[in-house]
Amino acid sequence: MDLANLHFQNPEAFFLLLLGPLLILDWWWHAHKRKSTIKFPALAIAKKAAKGSKVRARYIVPALRMAALCCFVVALARPQNATEVEYTSTDGVDIMLALDVSGSMGTLDMLTRTDQAKLGVMNAEKVLKSGRFWDYSRLGYAKNVMAEFVQKRESDRIGLSVFAGNSYTLVPLTLDYGALLEILQAVDDSSASGNGTAIGDGLMNSLARLEKSDAKSKVVVLLTDGIDNASLVPPLHAAEVAKALGVKVYTIGVGKKSGTFLAFQQNPWTGEISWGEQPIPAENSLDEKTLSQIASSTGGRFYRAESKDDLEKIYSEIDGLEKTEIQTIAYARYQEKFYPWLLVGALLILLELVLANTRFVRIP
Repeated sequence: MDLANLHFQNPEAFFLLLLGPLLILDWWWHAHKRKSTIKFPALAIAKKAAKGSKVRARYIVPALRMAALCCFVVALARPQNATEVEYTSTDGVDIMLALDVSGSMGTLDMLTRTDQAKLGVMNAEKVLKSGRFWDYSRLGYAKNVMAEFVQKRESDRIGLSVFAGNSYTLVPLTLDYGALLEILQAVDDSSASGNGTAIGDGLMNSLARLEKSDAKSKVVVLLTDGIDNASLVPPLHAAEVAKALGVKVYTIGVGKKSGTFLAFQQNPWTGEISWGEQPIPAENSLDEKTLSQIASSTGGRFYRAESKDDLEKIYSEIDGLEKTEIQTIAYARYQEKFYPWLLVGALLILLELVLANTRFVRIP
């Protein structure tokens, strides 16, 4: 039974309040049945005497007894203060982000109109020497979108591995998103050594981090812009390992299939570096067939991104597909509150006894 903010563990105790009217009737019966005789020399004068305030106040004594009874009944009902406590249990998702950091990821072919206009008015030589062009490259856009993906997660462990000619784990599975984001933002083409693109080794590196995971869902999101040409483990063999481990692999290919990209060009006579446009070489095209086979064999999907908007949509879709199931368990913690009622009842009984035997004592 709940009343206001109190919960009563033994509400049946309130039936004892039915004794209240019986006590009142008992007191009234004895008060009127009781007759006393007192000798008084002048009866006429006694009849004219009015009842004093003391006589009228004698009803305080039974009122105190009734109030004490009410307090004792409330105490017996065991009032408790309920504090609601919630525990959240999650069937988490462990996610490894595998990122290609080979030199071709510095290609400026996914520029938004705003970024292309911004770079067009900047000094090309300064941009090249400062390395600022990486912010507008395939890698730069991929890092920004991946950071947004990480920030959307709440209770999943996420790790980061990078690959070029070789593969390295930069961040093992962690819930420390702050540290992960800092390391992600510092990633560039020097984060992994070796020439070429080792897609198979990059996937195997991520799988090694997920091998002992007991998460309900294990996922690798692999992003690359090239063809595997440096792996010790063939990509399709790595996909078989992923399938055996129950790991779902989403593969993302970035870069335009054709067209031109913004590039640095050097004047052979003056050595001056300026902006120019170059055609996208055919040898840099994606191995879409292999990436698609990796994804389909593990229950994932293959995506193609030719712009930053494409990347944002892809990671948003993966975020929606790999949602953590959250179960909230709520229970109440109770704190006993009957002590004050018991104390007040005892004080009222004590006050009744004192007043009945002093101020309101009856003679005879």
